[in-house]
Amino acid sequence: MGDRELAALYERCGFALYRRCLAYLGSESEAQDAVQEVFARAVEAAPRYRPEADPAAWLRQIADHLCIDLLRRRRRNPVRGDASDEVRAGDALDRFTAPSGEHLVLAHRLIASLEPEAARLAVLYFLDGMTQEELAVETGLSRRTIGKRLQAIVSAAHTLIATPEPGT
Repeated sequence: MGDRELAALYERCGFALYRRCLAYLGSESEAQDAVQEVFARAVEAAPRYRPEADPAAWLRQIADHLCIDLLRRRRRNPVRGDASDEVRAGDALDRFTAPSGEHLVLAHRLIASLEPEAARLAVLYFLDGMTQEELAVETGLSRRTIGKRLQAIVSAAHTLIATPEPGT
C-alpha cells in the first residue's frame, strides 16, 4: 500500500476514525492524536497489509487496539489535567452525531467505566452496528459469551443512568 492509497484512505475514513477514537477517549485532542497514530501505524504495517482485506476494517482494528491501549494506560496512570476538551453536553461532538449532548456524555461515561475489552464490544455493537454474530467472528468469542457481555454492558448503562454525574 503506497502513499496515494493511504491518502485516499485518510480522506475516506479519517473522520469516522476520529469519531471512533473520540467515542473511546472522550477528548477531542486525544482523538486527533489517536487518528494520527492510527495512520502512522498503518504506514508501518503497510507491508503486512493483505489487499483482499477491507482497508477500513483494518484501520478500525488499528484504532480499536490503540484506543484500548490508551485506556489501559489511563487506568494505570490516572492524570487529572485540563479537561476543557472532554465530551460535555453542547460540545462540538453534537454537530457530528444525532444523539443529544446528554446522551453523548452518558455514552462517554459508560465507555470510560468499562474494562477496555468491554469498551471495544460496546463501540463495535452500538457505534458500528455489528451483530452479535459479527462480534463473535471479530473477537473470537462465542455468540453466547457476546450476548452475556452485552447484557452486562447494558446493565452497567442502567446503573450509570441511575447514578448522578459527579459534580451535579
